[in-house]
Amino acid sequence: MELIVVVILLGILSISAISRFVQPSAFSPGMVAQAAIAEIRFAQQLAASRRDAAVTFVMDRLGDDWRFQVITDVDGVVRTELVAAENTTVQATSGALTDTVDGGTPLVLQFRHAGDLSAVSIGAAAGAPAMGVGLGVDGDSRRDACVYPSGYASAAACI
Repeated sequence: MELIVVVILLGILSISAISRFVQPSAFSPGMVAQAAIAEIRFAQQLAASRRDAAVTFVMDRLGDDWRFQVITDVDGVVRTELVAAENTTVQATSGALTDTVDGGTPLVLQFRHAGDLSAVSIGAAAGAPAMGVGLGVDGDSRRDACVYPSGYASAAACI
């Protein structure tokens, strides 16, 4: 009986101790990366289905939130997603261009009607759509994402 009580107390103490080490902010980079991937995939699919409109994906910082917008030249802003993720940074790389994405330095991806990348810019600098775009989301942990030249986005570092 005493052994059972000791095991139960140790279980309760270990759950309490583990919750102090794992903070919700440890999941922030994963949330930002997954939201970016989902919105980029939406933009790619929209570009492939809308022959009458050019489709653009924009990622920037709005206060403490990350803002993801899908825009067409016909409809304007089609969808906006805000992800609250304090203490996260996003590094974008396209070819030789690498920069930190923030409110003054947005990541802009433009898609052709086939769904592939036609243009990439990070801030005012033009990237290389033929090289794709690598995203590194840092915070209490790190998550990577890759947008291939075909426009497909995945939750892995670009090779």
